[in-house]
Amino acid sequence: MSNRKIWHILVTSNSSSGVRSIRFSKLSATITFIFISLFLILCGIMTYLYINNKLDQEKMIRLNEHNIQLKNEMTKINALLDTMKFKLENLQDRDKAVRKLESMRPIDNDIRQMGIGGIQYIDSTFYTFDEDLFNLHNKLLDKMDLFNRQIDFEISSYNEITKFLTVKNTIFNHTPSVRPAKGRISDVYGWRIHPVTKIHHFHHGVDIANTLGTFIYATADGKVRETGYDKDYGRYILIDHGYGYTTYYAHLSKQLVERGDSVTKYMIIGQMGNSGCSTGTHLHYEVRFYGRTKNPLNYFNKKKSTIFVDRKYLS
Repeated sequence: MSNRKIWHILVTSNSSSGVRSIRFSKLSATITFIFISLFLILCGIMTYLYINNKLDQEKMIRLNEHNIQLKNEMTKINALLDTMKFKLENLQDRDKAVRKLESMRPIDNDIRQMGIGGIQYIDSTFYTFDEDLFNLHNKLLDKMDLFNRQIDFEISSYNEITKFLTVKNTIFNHTPSVRPAKGRISDVYGWRIHPVTKIHHFHHGVDIANTLGTFIYATADGKVRETGYDKDYGRYILIDHGYGYTTYYAHLSKQLVERGDSVTKYMIIGQMGNSGCSTGTHLHYEVRFYGRTKNPLNYFNKKKSTIFVDRKYLS
């Protein structure tokens, strides 16, 4: 008798065919089971690969869409940078114009280029992904780096101009630039015959005649260095304005400031009189620059544009 096992499967039906019997051995069942299992596994793998491929395709579609969008945005940024470049060049032209207007040291174009020069570098972020995107990306990076250095240079130049104008404004405020009193010019700067002593001598200031008590104004910001009485100049005031300038006011009837007082341009410091060696009510006014007298008429209504700024005040 054989030990081989035989499996029977009975299949019934409502039809008249009755019962059918399917016989197969254990080996056949095992082979069939393995075949079905392999088939199902293969179907599963193919299904997985199909779905994964579909997902990859959709992902690639989205990436391509994003890539196109990114290129469009970069193109817009590139156009915006071109507009910014035009505006920056306009600022550079204004910088040159201000320097020329204020008689400042101009910046040579070569120096300006040296100030914005830099080492070009390449960003490889998109190199393996998209050549056009790679080139556009690096073009934007170069422009942005250039603009950043140009802006830094212009800020430095702006700070230099600002400092220059601030110092110039300060020097102007401390430079005699207005009339010290209302009235007529009764005597000018230069050689003359003294009205009292009749001696030919050099007149170091101008005389302004008006009525007794006419207000006397400080012609620039400064500090009162000295007040007093002199036998020739009568009651006087000496103001130190800094930057080499001092002014002298003489023949006053009254001094309204004292030594050490700070004064500002147009501040009333005294009243016109006839004290000292004088033939009538008037103001004797002198402008001194580093101790040497200058013609005061050149300082009446002096304009800020005429102010010279020494480099030592900019350091």
